Amino acid sequence: MSNKISKLKEKLHTNLDAAKSKFEEVKESAKNSVEEAKAKMETKVDELKSSFSDAQEKAQAKKEEVQASITEFKAERNAEKAKKKAESAEEYALACIVMVAAAIEETDSAIAKAIVAAAEAEALN
Repeated sequence: MSNKISKLKEKLHTNLDAAKSKFEEVKESAKNSVEEAKAKMETKVDELKSSFSDAQEKAQAKKEEVQASITEFKAERNAEKAKKKAESAEEYALACIVMVAAAIEETDSAIAKAIVAAAEAEALN
Protein backbone atom coordinates (compact mmCIF):
# COMPACT_ATOMS: atom_id res chain seq x y z
CA MET A 1 0.00 0.00 0.00
CA SER A 2 2.79 2.39 0.81
CA ASN A 3 4.29 1.60 -2.62
CA LYS A 4 1.00 2.70 -4.23
CA ILE A 5 1.03 5.86 -2.15
CA SER A 6 4.62 6.56 -3.16
CA LYS A 7 3.79 6.02 -6.83
CA LEU A 8 0.71 8.23 -6.54
CA LYS A 9 2.75 10.88 -4.77
CA GLU A 10 5.44 10.68 -7.48
CA LYS A 11 2.80 10.91 -10.21
CA LEU A 12 1.20 13.92 -8.54
CA HIS A 13 4.58 15.67 -8.27
CA THR A 14 5.28 14.92 -11.92
CA ASN A 15 1.90 16.38 -12.93
CA LEU A 16 2.46 19.36 -10.67
CA ASP A 17 5.89 19.99 -12.18
CA ALA A 18 4.43 19.73 -15.68
CA ALA A 19 1.66 22.18 -14.75
CA LYS A 20 4.21 24.61 -13.31
CA SER A 21 6.29 24.33 -16.44
CA LYS A 22 3.26 24.93 -18.67
CA PHE A 23 2.24 27.90 -16.53
CA GLU A 24 5.69 29.45 -16.92
CA GLU A 25 5.55 28.91 -20.69
CA VAL A 26 2.14 30.58 -20.91
CA LYS A 27 3.30 33.41 -18.68
CA GLU A 28 6.39 34.01 -20.84
CA SER A 29 4.29 33.82 -24.00
CA ALA A 30 1.85 36.39 -22.61
CA LYS A 31 4.73 38.64 -21.63
CA ASN A 32 6.19 38.39 -25.13
CA SER A 33 2.76 39.09 -26.64
CA VAL A 34 2.41 42.23 -24.54
CA GLU A 35 5.87 43.39 -25.55
CA GLU A 36 5.08 42.74 -29.21
CA ALA A 37 1.77 44.59 -28.85
CA LYS A 38 3.53 47.53 -27.24
CA ALA A 39 6.11 47.62 -30.01
CA LYS A 40 3.40 47.45 -32.68
CA MET A 41 1.44 50.15 -30.87
CA GLU A 42 4.49 52.41 -30.71
CA THR A 43 5.16 51.83 -34.40
CA LYS A 44 1.53 52.62 -35.23
CA VAL A 45 1.63 55.76 -33.07
CA ASP A 46 4.77 56.89 -34.91
CA GLU A 47 3.10 56.18 -38.25
CA LEU A 48 -0.01 58.09 -37.20
CA LYS A 49 2.06 61.02 -35.99
CA SER A 50 3.84 61.10 -39.31
CA SER A 51 0.58 60.80 -41.20
CA PHE A 52 -0.95 63.57 -39.11
CA SER A 53 2.08 65.77 -39.73
CA ASP A 54 1.76 65.14 -43.45
CA ALA A 55 -1.94 65.98 -43.29
CA GLN A 56 -1.14 69.21 -41.46
CA GLU A 57 1.41 70.16 -44.11
CA LYS A 58 -1.07 69.39 -46.90
CA ALA A 59 -3.78 71.35 -45.10
CA GLN A 60 -1.41 74.29 -44.71
CA ALA A 61 -0.46 74.11 -48.39
CA LYS A 62 -4.14 73.92 -49.36
CA LYS A 63 -4.91 76.84 -47.07
CA GLU A 64 -2.20 78.91 -48.72
CA GLU A 65 -3.48 77.87 -52.14
CA VAL A 66 -7.02 78.87 -51.20
CA GLN A 67 -5.80 82.18 -49.80
CA ALA A 68 -3.90 82.88 -53.02
CA SER A 69 -6.99 81.96 -55.01
CA ILE A 70 -9.12 84.29 -52.90
CA THR A 71 -6.67 87.13 -53.45
CA GLU A 72 -6.70 86.50 -57.20
CA PHE A 73 -10.49 86.46 -57.36
CA LYS A 74 -10.75 89.65 -55.34
CA ALA A 75 -8.40 91.37 -57.76
CA GLU A 76 -10.21 90.08 -60.88
CA ARG A 77 -13.85 90.14 -59.85
CA ASN A 78 -16.16 92.38 -58.01
CA ALA A 79 -16.40 92.16 -54.22
CA GLU A 80 -19.56 90.01 -54.16
CA LYS A 81 -18.18 87.24 -56.39
CA ALA A 82 -14.93 87.20 -54.44
CA LYS A 83 -16.87 86.98 -51.17
CA LYS A 84 -18.88 83.97 -52.42
CA LYS A 85 -15.71 82.22 -53.59
CA ALA A 86 -14.05 82.90 -50.23
CA GLU A 87 -17.02 81.41 -48.37
CA SER A 88 -16.88 78.32 -50.55
CA ALA A 89 -13.16 77.94 -49.93
CA GLU A 90 -13.67 78.37 -46.19
CA GLU A 91 -16.37 75.68 -46.21
CA TYR A 92 -14.00 73.34 -48.03
CA ALA A 93 -11.22 74.11 -45.56
CA LEU A 94 -13.61 73.45 -42.66
CA ALA A 95 -14.65 70.16 -44.22
CA CYS A 96 -10.98 69.19 -44.46
CA ILE A 97 -10.49 70.12 -40.81
CA VAL A 98 -13.48 67.98 -39.82
CA MET A 99 -11.99 65.03 -41.71
CA VAL A 100 -8.65 65.49 -39.95
CA ALA A 101 -10.40 65.78 -36.57
CA ALA A 102 -12.29 62.54 -37.25
CA ALA A 103 -9.03 60.82 -38.12
CA ILE A 104 -7.47 62.10 -34.89
CA GLU A 105 -10.41 60.81 -32.85
CA GLU A 106 -10.15 57.42 -34.54
CA THR A 107 -6.43 57.41 -33.79
CA ASP A 108 -7.04 58.29 -30.14
CA SER A 109 -9.57 55.47 -29.91
CA ALA A 110 -7.17 52.97 -31.46
CA ILE A 111 -4.36 54.04 -29.14
CA ALA A 112 -6.63 53.81 -26.10
CA LYS A 113 -7.78 50.32 -27.11
CA ALA A 114 -4.17 49.22 -27.59
CA ILE A 115 -3.17 50.58 -24.19
CA VAL A 116 -6.11 48.89 -22.49
CA ALA A 117 -5.34 45.60 -24.22
CA ALA A 118 -1.69 45.81 -23.21
CA ALA A 119 -2.64 46.64 -19.63
CA GLU A 120 -5.06 43.73 -19.49
CA ALA A 121 -2.44 41.39 -20.87
CA GLU A 122 0.11 42.69 -18.41
CA ALA A 123 -2.39 42.27 -15.56
CA LEU A 124 -2.63 38.59 -16.42
CA ASN A 125 1.05 38.26 -15.57
